[in-house]
Amino acid sequence: MCSKRVPGAAGPAEAGHYRRVAPVRSHLVPARIVPGNGSVASAFRRTVTAIALVLLAAAAVRSAAPRFYADDPIERDRDDQFDASGAKPIEGSNGYDFAEHTFLKPGDRRNIPAVNVNTMDEVPDSSWFTNRIGRRAITIDELVRGPNSLDTINVDDWPIVRDKTSGITPGYRVTDPSGRLYQIKFDPPDNPEMASGAEVIGAAIYHALGYNVVEGYVVDIDPAKIVIAPTATAVDMSGRRRPMRRSDIDRLLTRAARLPNGKYRATASRFAEGMPLGYFKYYGTRPDDPNDIHPHEHRRELRGSRVFAAWLNHDDSRALNSLDMLEGPEGARHVKHYMFDFGSIMGSGSVFAQVPRAGNEYILEWSPALKTLATLGLFVRPWVLVDYPEVAPSVGRFEAEFFDPVEWRPEYPNPAFDLMQAEDAFWAARLVAKFTDESLKAIVAKARYSEQAAADYITRTLIARRDKVLRAWLTGVNPVVNPQLSAGVLTFANAAVDAGVATAPAAYVLTWSRFDNAADAPVGSPEEQRVTVPRAEPPATMLTGTDYVSVTIRTMHPDFPGWEAPVVVYFRQRAAGGWQPVGLSRK
Repeated sequence: MCSKRVPGAAGPAEAGHYRRVAPVRSHLVPARIVPGNGSVASAFRRTVTAIALVLLAAAAVRSAAPRFYADDPIERDRDDQFDASGAKPIEGSNGYDFAEHTFLKPGDRRNIPAVNVNTMDEVPDSSWFTNRIGRRAITIDELVRGPNSLDTINVDDWPIVRDKTSGITPGYRVTDPSGRLYQIKFDPPDNPEMASGAEVIGAAIYHALGYNVVEGYVVDIDPAKIVIAPTATAVDMSGRRRPMRRSDIDRLLTRAARLPNGKYRATASRFAEGMPLGYFKYYGTRPDDPNDIHPHEHRRELRGSRVFAAWLNHDDSRALNSLDMLEGPEGARHVKHYMFDFGSIMGSGSVFAQVPRAGNEYILEWSPALKTLATLGLFVRPWVLVDYPEVAPSVGRFEAEFFDPVEWRPEYPNPAFDLMQAEDAFWAARLVAKFTDESLKAIVAKARYSEQAAADYITRTLIARRDKVLRAWLTGVNPVVNPQLSAGVLTFANAAVDAGVATAPAAYVLTWSRFDNAADAPVGSPEEQRVTVPRAEPPATMLTGTDYVSVTIRTMHPDFPGWEAPVVVYFRQRAAGGWQPVGLSRK
């Protein structure tokens, strides 16, 4: 898509801070001339004419702006340039969040493309997202390690400093010998290994995708080695804080899964560096963060996260399972945005096996509720009839046969999910396609399930759901990706064909044009080619006497007529020779 370069408040030369926003389009409305006579009418007409000339001149200046700048395509959105020290913590509650998103429609609901993509229609690195598996090859060892700096940790004798302050999962907070803070969360008694397994699998996958995720480890807690710090506190039944007692821990452990060896399995999640600022919303911007200028509902990495949530059945993907942290030195602080708490993904509902409704229907959804009421209960929701295999308690309820990625639902509406467009879903599905069967098997092994049948089943289900995601969203747009123009040969790829969810197309129709970047317009007569493979030699005349060239690619496939929608790719001649892909538009 086109983008407009917006300098920071201090000016681009001083701040070095450029951001991408949606294109600004001006529509000049002709002035209405009021009949009249004499000098008043004449003056009015002169004024209207002058205003029209000014507007037309301004439009001409705008239209003359170059399409691409020297630093395009931008790979990093430098959204840490302005000091955000004034940011204050945001408080929220599950009840309010549910009510706001169920009964209201917060956010900007315009059907517009994502506003934070670069000229190649990709998401730049930022305080929200870092391209990992989408930009380079990642080894299986890297995928499995995820955000963790260590292979394992042992929390024996780490002192408890306070209780866990939010959420329904039992746990507490401890500090390691260096003073770093961790949160301990236990598995439910009826489903040992379920929530902890989901937590480390989800963290590894979301980290590989590109999100900021805290370190997390599966640990075994020896109750004989639990230590309570002298300053540790807990909340009593009246809501008042008091010194923590051993009886508080004993009571907590009655709600935790005990292993045959007498220990308790849990996850230990390390707190992120910096000062907590509460959660981020899936709409609007933080008014106290000068770097946060893109409405969250129009950020591609938040829209596209619906695809990842559907794949992993992350129905708990709500604002309150996010975290903003204020990081950096005094006077140069910025906000970093995290996703966390993956204990309620796949078949886990954190403290119980996932309910059958999860992923299939909102908590409150009027249409099926009214059908049930109107038929006096005779209408049966289809998901009620789903048969979940009884593999192991650690699996919970997780399946792939009934799963429909397009119809998948979180617990309640999410503005960014609601506004996801086909291009956003395609971007996300390409990342999902990077996870091979082998890599998923290795990530699941990180959960250390005691029953191999559980690990095998979860791996098969993730693979089957992945394949459904790819079939649903890699075919929704013309799937041309990775264009290159080198040694006089154009090459590109077809993401749907490469993922095995579509057969090769009948042909690709290419239309070449020289391109005037300063005027943002093609030059001269276009030339057309028709090829049957994603490779072509451009007409020789197109690559001479110009710094920019464009090629429009239409993909002809009898099963996917929508692939005829053009993908326009722009190349810029490099100073050292060769051509650099600098723009890609699907609109």
